[in-house]
Amino acid sequence: MREKPAEYRKAVAVQWLCAAADRLLGATSLADMPALMTGYGSILDHPNSSAFARAAFSLRQMGMVVSSDASLRQAVYDMQQWEAESAEDDGFIEPPYEVDPESPGIPFYRRVPDNDPSIDAMVAALVGGLPLAEHGRAIADPSRAMHILSERGSHARAVKVDLEDVADLLPEPPQHDVNRRPRGPIDIPLSELRAIAAEFDRIDSANPGMPGGEWLKRLEDDLGNQKVHLLAPKSDGSGLEPVQVLRLDGLKHMIGLPGTGKTTLIKLVLAWLDSREYKVVVLVPSIENAFNTLADLDRYGVKAGLLMGQSPDTRLRHAAKLSERIASIDEARGFGRSVFGADLMGLNCALGGFEEESDEDVFPHLEPPCNAVWQKRELKKGGESEKATQHLCPVGGWCGRLKATRELTRRRIWLGHVLSLDTRLPLHFVEDHIRYIESVAMTSDVVIVDEVDGVQAVLDRKAVSVVDITGSGSSYELKLIEDLMMPAAQGRNDAVAASITDYSNRANNFVALNRALVVQLQADRRRGKGNTHLDAYDDAFITGNRVAGDLFGKPDLSKMNPLERAEEEQRFHAVSTFWDACVREALFRRTVIDDDTVREYDPVKTGEAIGRSPAEVDEAFRAIVEHLRDWLAEPSPTIKETHLSATREAMFALIEPRDLGPEKTTELFRFLVHVTTVVMQFLAIVPAQHAMVAEGIHTSPLFQQGISEDFARLVPEALIGRLSGIRFRFQTDAGRTSLAVSYLTFRGTPRTLLYRLHELLRHDGVERGPNVLLTSATSFLAESPSFHIPVGPHYVLRRAGAEAAWRDSVFLFQPIPDPEDPRRKLRFSGAPLSQRGRILEKMVEHFFMGDDPRVLALTRDFDPGRKVALVVNGYEQVKLVKRHVARIREGLARRVIGVVDEIPADHDGDYVTTAQVESIGTRDDWDVIVFPMKALARGVNIVFGGEAHAGTPLFNKAAISTVVFLTRPHPAAESYDFVAGLAGRDSMEFDLREFPAGMGVRDIAQAWRRERQSSLERVRRLMRHSVQASLLGDLLEPFVADIMIDILQTIGRAMRNGCKARAIFVDGAWANIAAATGGAEADKPQTSFIVMMRDILRKRVSDPDPVIREVYGALYSPFYGPLSRVEGIRFYDARQDD
Repeated sequence: MREKPAEYRKAVAVQWLCAAADRLLGATSLADMPALMTGYGSILDHPNSSAFARAAFSLRQMGMVVSSDASLRQAVYDMQQWEAESAEDDGFIEPPYEVDPESPGIPFYRRVPDNDPSIDAMVAALVGGLPLAEHGRAIADPSRAMHILSERGSHARAVKVDLEDVADLLPEPPQHDVNRRPRGPIDIPLSELRAIAAEFDRIDSANPGMPGGEWLKRLEDDLGNQKVHLLAPKSDGSGLEPVQVLRLDGLKHMIGLPGTGKTTLIKLVLAWLDSREYKVVVLVPSIENAFNTLADLDRYGVKAGLLMGQSPDTRLRHAAKLSERIASIDEARGFGRSVFGADLMGLNCALGGFEEESDEDVFPHLEPPCNAVWQKRELKKGGESEKATQHLCPVGGWCGRLKATRELTRRRIWLGHVLSLDTRLPLHFVEDHIRYIESVAMTSDVVIVDEVDGVQAVLDRKAVSVVDITGSGSSYELKLIEDLMMPAAQGRNDAVAASITDYSNRANNFVALNRALVVQLQADRRRGKGNTHLDAYDDAFITGNRVAGDLFGKPDLSKMNPLERAEEEQRFHAVSTFWDACVREALFRRTVIDDDTVREYDPVKTGEAIGRSPAEVDEAFRAIVEHLRDWLAEPSPTIKETHLSATREAMFALIEPRDLGPEKTTELFRFLVHVTTVVMQFLAIVPAQHAMVAEGIHTSPLFQQGISEDFARLVPEALIGRLSGIRFRFQTDAGRTSLAVSYLTFRGTPRTLLYRLHELLRHDGVERGPNVLLTSATSFLAESPSFHIPVGPHYVLRRAGAEAAWRDSVFLFQPIPDPEDPRRKLRFSGAPLSQRGRILEKMVEHFFMGDDPRVLALTRDFDPGRKVALVVNGYEQVKLVKRHVARIREGLARRVIGVVDEIPADHDGDYVTTAQVESIGTRDDWDVIVFPMKALARGVNIVFGGEAHAGTPLFNKAAISTVVFLTRPHPAAESYDFVAGLAGRDSMEFDLREFPAGMGVRDIAQAWRRERQSSLERVRRLMRHSVQASLLGDLLEPFVADIMIDILQTIGRAMRNGCKARAIFVDGAWANIAAATGGAEADKPQTSFIVMMRDILRKRVSDPDPVIREVYGALYSPFYGPLSRVEGIRFYDARQDD
């Protein structure tokens, strides 16, 4: 968070924008400002616009969002309204610029001389940069009286705390050094890493009771030959060559298959960096991975800190993961045991031990008063202030709950998840309001992002915020009923605060409007195919503007010339602004309209746009608002319909709709009313939810944006802008048709953090940030929008002799005949919901029935002793498989381990959570593991170890040898991952683009507009329906490529440490033609994911660039070989690949 200039006012932010455009670019219009204010490096780093870069950064930190023409014009209108309202005030000074939002390009004119000091001051503040905002909160005096509040809201009571007896024992909280700066490039000789590995082995040998890490053996064979080679591109670009120094300088990308020693190398690098006092942040894929690395490093004397989120939900989730980890230690399920790092997961507040009157039921342990200890100030003249003010807790330098965050001030190595960077540093340990993301960019020497392709996908998902409005078990409507309405109905109605009453009224309105929308959609659905009016919106992304455009817009903008298009856009903008103003007035101002009411539209400009007089516009406004208010207030459906008809007639009398036929026009207007009112009422409730958390109504906000404002201001706006709207979808199950409505928003480009972290603050005067190393096994696949990392690769890890193992790997397509009709094969993906349970059960019977069940044969006939994995799509399917195995083969069921999100109470060790998965490698009481493909976090592996396998040929081998895909993976209907990946890729590519040095700012802005339009069209096309492979057309390849990364990661778990793997594809949907013809006819990429995956990899391993070709070969040959010879499929090109 930055300190805004004292003279800055949000209402006149456009004046600051004009000053910067005028002085720094010599501009006389704001035409290019939306492009310049997006924050894209490709724009602001260009020599013709770089003078504006620091001002743009400062304006964005001040909260100015004008990254679209609409938002820019609205900012100008806001300024003009402020000027009109303030003109008669005493001391009013006319701002230095006049802006004309109606003329092309939005020109501005100086009202003052060129050397006016107000302009000088604005530009100097913007170019000089904004300092971090100090929080200014003091630590409470432990020797004096203080209290905290028992809870948030009006029911809170004061809890007195007495620290006088320990006041002299409390240490001062340590502080972060935010003035530290990165030390520059780093060269790490591999010989020194081998020396550290040898030292680790010596430490192990001195502790014979602990399992040895055999660090040097991971790098060298018994003769001292390297097992793992670090390769880099040759200087002439002819291929890769071994190197003996790992150079960290700026942004680097290192890739290597599972088992090539990537994790080993990272841990040795951390030890090397720590010994030389470098500050390092490692972003890991999961909390389990963080704990593993913390414990490993500590064992060898390398002290690391844990970076994690601090919300109650996050802390509880991490604590649950830790408890699951402890429970997997032994047969006593963790009783009396602990693990390294458990002391970092403290949940209780230390102040609870110092209550004057102890009451465990009221102390707020989960939301402790770290920043909210109330104490009266000491006055210089003696005595205390009349009122208490908020202070920091004086126990912050000592308490266990803050131990993890406190230790970060003393640790040079931090381990955490990427989303933890979007957390504010606790106020105890820093003087400023600052998030870790900015602190790391300012002060760290190195940032290592492990499993970076997975991290990128996580960041993409944070650009999309989704909440079910109605129609699901987690909907906003249901939460309002449970948290607000049911307690009041049950007698807990003593909350009388005005804010709660207002919230309750708005919530009731929201529920009523929801029901009206649902009734219309269900009624339209019942008309049957061919008779519906709203089928074009089914399962599509809908905004009020889209419906208004269908009703009042001209049919085809693409056929208009630029002038006609501009005129139509201006006309429709006036229409949509007028309509929104009518609805907003009716919804939120339920009083008589008078002449003093501030209009949210301009009657003169609206009239000019639609060919009406200002008086006609104002008269229509009054009529529409009056009828809408009557419609909102009327309980009778019949009379309600009368009011809606009157509203429609008043609107159509002012603005003629398109000729769609009377019945469709009527239904479309009804839909416009419903969509607009539901979205506006929802957006009116959302800001109040935080206050309701404070009042104790909700335990946490029900809807939150994906990233914080601070994060959003550090990365560019998305190319598609800030889209928001609703989506509805019907589902039919057991003869009933249900409807779910969701609200979603797209905002920002979080993934660009990965590519700009090394220079994130360059536009704020911090030229060099940390060296960034991106690492993964599957982060280089150009067809994948979600997972591809388009830099480098600069390094590739290759394991000597790995080719021998993958040549023995086998992939099979083996669909199962349906027992009810043996002519057909069982097909799970795409089957009706009501049939999927039966299909999965028949698959289970195929593998578990018989005297010698096939699933057991799979543990013997490929690589004896290694185990079988059954892969499904979700946790409910895991439970279904386990239950059915128990029914048909009770004796075998206990040797089948199910990975679930929550372990059943009556389990007997045959269920584990993701936090416990790795521990089963030390057990010998299982043969099969069942898990959802995406459930196991990156970096989580199952390897044989422990006493059960010590000294056997299985030791240190991948425990899984055969991976059986019972289902073909497919995103859920409500998933937006693929859309988010495409939008993120488009934005990232534009950010990394380099325009010719001679290109002007206007041409760059036009390029941005073209790319924006292209990205918007692609996203809107995808958002018309849930993602279905059959409807994707030219987007099928990137869709399959995204899914393929998860498939290869899953198979890769069986390839660790050079092991061969077998993959069996069971679902008939993997290859439609082969499943239908028994392999007699050929499959194409459009009919088979397997064929499409083969084609993608074939193209990549044949890349014309020798470096890229060798990289792809090193990465994907273990998969391409088996994929090119899958048994059970005929390929369309009949090519026999090696």
